[in-house]
Amino acid sequence: MRVGRGLSGFLAFAVLLAVVVATAWQQQPHGYRTDSAPNEVFSAGRAFRTVQEIAHTTHPVGSAEHDRVRDYLAGELRKLGLQTDIREGVGRWPGAFQHGEAGLGRVSNIVARLPGTNSTGTVYLVAHYDSVPSGPGANDDGVAVAAILETVRALRDSETGLRNDVVALITDGEEPGLLGAEAFVAAGDYDKHGVVINHDARGAGGPPLLWRITRPDGGLMGGAQAAPHPNTDSLTTTLAGAGVSSTTDFVSFKPGGLRVLDWAYAGRNAYYHNPKDDPEHVNLATVQQVGDNALALARDFGARDLADTSNQSNPAYFTLPFGVLIVSPPWLIIAFAVLALLAVGWVIRQVRHSGEASIKGVIGATALALATVPLAVGVTYGLWWVVQAVRPAYRGFPVDPYRPEFFQGSMIVLCVCALAASYTVAHRLFGATAPPIGLLTATVVVGAATTVYSPAAAEMFVLPGCAAAFGVAVTFLLPDRWRLLALTVFLLPAAVFLGGTAWSGMQAGLLTAPFLATPLIMLLGGLLTLTLSRSWPTRRGWTIPATALAVTVALAGAGLAVDHYDDQHPRITELGYALDADRHEARWLSSLAPDDWTRNFVGDSAPDAPFSSLWSSATSSGPAPAQALSPPVAEIVSDTTDSGQRTLRLRLRSTRGATRIELRWETAVTSLRVAGREVTPVPDKGFRFEAPTADGIEVELTAPAGPLPLRLVDYTWLPDSHVDSYRPPPGDVFFRQDSACAVFVTVPVR
Repeated sequence: MRVGRGLSGFLAFAVLLAVVVATAWQQQPHGYRTDSAPNEVFSAGRAFRTVQEIAHTTHPVGSAEHDRVRDYLAGELRKLGLQTDIREGVGRWPGAFQHGEAGLGRVSNIVARLPGTNSTGTVYLVAHYDSVPSGPGANDDGVAVAAILETVRALRDSETGLRNDVVALITDGEEPGLLGAEAFVAAGDYDKHGVVINHDARGAGGPPLLWRITRPDGGLMGGAQAAPHPNTDSLTTTLAGAGVSSTTDFVSFKPGGLRVLDWAYAGRNAYYHNPKDDPEHVNLATVQQVGDNALALARDFGARDLADTSNQSNPAYFTLPFGVLIVSPPWLIIAFAVLALLAVGWVIRQVRHSGEASIKGVIGATALALATVPLAVGVTYGLWWVVQAVRPAYRGFPVDPYRPEFFQGSMIVLCVCALAASYTVAHRLFGATAPPIGLLTATVVVGAATTVYSPAAAEMFVLPGCAAAFGVAVTFLLPDRWRLLALTVFLLPAAVFLGGTAWSGMQAGLLTAPFLATPLIMLLGGLLTLTLSRSWPTRRGWTIPATALAVTVALAGAGLAVDHYDDQHPRITELGYALDADRHEARWLSSLAPDDWTRNFVGDSAPDAPFSSLWSSATSSGPAPAQALSPPVAEIVSDTTDSGQRTLRLRLRSTRGATRIELRWETAVTSLRVAGREVTPVPDKGFRFEAPTADGIEVELTAPAGPLPLRLVDYTWLPDSHVDSYRPPPGDVFFRQDSACAVFVTVPVR
């Protein structure tokens, strides 16, 4: 590989890095339309007024503010002329969020319809309006709710109507377990030909990403091409679709047979479920991108024949700069994977014949490059573990620090360190030519292996790898002066793919970045170093990884220096108060290690029974004054035994206006009905119910005849619990959303 001698190779590498940075920058939101924009377009300025109205304080399910937000949104949709209903119901968890438990709750979904002219189906624009008790939910999910209202207003004010119906579906109870969306699907009163465009957020900025989609997605991707900011690729959606930990309303809609596009943004995610998730921390440029996409998708799907489900393919797709979404059939990816293997095989043959490298050397360099990828994943993950060890307060954060940029930079440079170290070792062991050919071969092999698993998910490695392989092959056919230029041109796909995906992986969170961004940096970034094959130092190559390691440490240290907590950037903690109303005993509990504030309440020891049986996740506890809080009540409506089965009907009620009530048992229960809903399979330990009414909820359960020990618990948000011994935390601390006051009592059943 006689390309890139001296300074010219570094210049080519610099050009490719500039393309990476420019691609990542172009993906980020820039600018927005004010409220003076024309009526037929989306205006972030107009949408922001709705955010300010609904997200100036918290509004979790079961609260008075929640009801105010619901009524306000329904009223605004009616003012827009939409046929608007508030659909009451009981939703349940679509999956096992907690082992051995079932979750249910009372929900009020807002359903507003804009009729089409000749409907073939329904376009559902979906977001949830409830917040967590720990934050106002301006981003999660106030921005999406506001974007939907502004979208339907723009659709209403357009000169031409849409063919299909458009429904603004503002769901309830998403935060405690996707309850509203599940209730909507369970009721069955929806369009089976419908397309759902779901919106959520896990931060306070960044571009909206189409990160998950139902399969087959061929028909959906045709519509997704209308989005001006598509920001998606089939590798990401394939991995997200296979995952089970991410919980948006997508999880409830998918079992109902609806076709779903799941959008979310995740930048500045320190504000996720945070008291500072308020209108002041909304990025209007992000709002503009969310709304532009929602309006474009509503118009495109609103004009399609949604009853036509003939396209059952799972294509490959990826985004190019300036909002260009490329969709290709899987066979094309397979063809490129084969061509890449052939091209890299021809390259290996050429370097062997020219004497630049042996087959053994190329195989060794390839194996080393492949082994370095998981090693880099491990060391970048380890970097964040070390940072957390230095600053334990980060361990409680489910997301990034408020100022993550230096930490993100340190992870990227650590990847460079691992890549340079691997290259230096290969250079010493196998000569000057084998390392770049090994990096190329490793990427092509990964692409081919991914193609075998899922052709639609392999585009991220196959296309840049194929282009790079042909670029290297061309260098053997061109005069010396054209080789570097040709190679640089063929490496542009690697630079574009790297810039468009790696930074999004970093923005998703430092805990997941090692798995999302590091493999791309190691493989696609490794391809960019092909321009340096003749510029790499022969004697002091170790200085490059050593320098990168020093920069990594410096960046991590700078991150620790600049990131600190204050009233505007509070740190997270968790604390609970539990009262055993039977014995009049109380404990402070926490599932986190004691910090400098919670140590006033809890120590390092886990709680004893009966607290340990109810809060198995608690790792810290401490004695608490037992306050005379009114316990929940279980009224026995009927208690009958027949054929060895005992059927018990209860009315459960909180006497202190709690927002959640739970019933726990140890004996196996064979059937369960809660608030009119059959619960199958029956959970092993019990169930929880969100937003019970003042009159309570009816429960019917069946168990084998004999003793049936039951325990009833109700929960209120700890700061609202009126516990006398509770002291508000300092301004630089906020409670996690599960910080509660719980009162439990034995149900008088014998």
